[in-house]
Amino acid sequence: MRHDAATAAAEMREAGLEPLEPYPGTAFPWKSRCTKCGSIVSPRLGSLTGQSRRPACKRCADRANGEAQRHDEDLAVAEMREHGFEPQEPYRGVKYPWRCLCHGCGTITSPTFGSILAGQSGCRRCADLRAGAARREDPQRAAASMREAGLEPLEPYTTTMTPWRCRCTTCGRTSTPTLAKIRSGRRCKYCARFGFDRAAPARVYVVTHAQHGAVKIGVAGALQRNDRIAQHRRLGWTLFYEHHVPTGDDALSVEQTILRRLRADGHGVFLTAVQMPNGWTETFDAARVTAAQLRDAIREHQTTPAPPEPLTLF
Repeated sequence: MRHDAATAAAEMREAGLEPLEPYPGTAFPWKSRCTKCGSIVSPRLGSLTGQSRRPACKRCADRANGEAQRHDEDLAVAEMREHGFEPQEPYRGVKYPWRCLCHGCGTITSPTFGSILAGQSGCRRCADLRAGAARREDPQRAAASMREAGLEPLEPYTTTMTPWRCRCTTCGRTSTPTLAKIRSGRRCKYCARFGFDRAAPARVYVVTHAQHGAVKIGVAGALQRNDRIAQHRRLGWTLFYEHHVPTGDDALSVEQTILRRLRADGHGVFLTAVQMPNGWTETFDAARVTAAQLRDAIREHQTTPAPPEPLTLF
């Protein structure tokens, strides 16, 4: 296995390398110059001999590898057109983004040629549209789910998360639940036997908290004994004013009209969910919005009815 210096130098020259220093031995790096590209490299002679011969010059090896993987531009363009893309710039290589016009949706996208060869879609918008179509609910099946819950649809189906105007077959009232909520177990809000009854008499109330320096507006049922106001009292709140209205829907309309007006005037939520576990989003700084102002706003709403607006939970 021992080589003499002349034999070793001949091996290096056969591999395309010109030694630049005396032969150090088969197991040591030998500084040489590549006769093809001129790069200075330091391979071991042992790595250049034997059956599993490694490349002598890394730069030449990388170039050869790139040329082996490079596709002809005409073939690459033809391949992209076959997959539904029209190239908008010259081809640079398999790993570079290639600006193309997608024939499917008409948008500009930039897939790599390598990703197309690997079987990827190449267009994010088309992929999203296909995924959306796969998840889209059948309108007839959606309507059947509503009818099973005792609700008759009054308008065409859109999406599972969009309010859907329906008529309850039990009480006859109209509501707008989403298909997602109905499938999670919800039913007609007027026929519900739990929570806030929007069809029964109700109240709009104002409570204050001296320690927090806060004021809050809220709604509660008129006939409930263990109601929201009693829960607030246990947390240190004091009832300042309450106004009775015919239904829970009327109470919500009053509350949310006032909330919209105050939020638009720049009065943000004052307390956090830790300070006010139930109803913190309806709190205000008592130094900026007083309890008397909330009381007057409630009375004003009753004397001057506002046009109906979609109910939104703040």
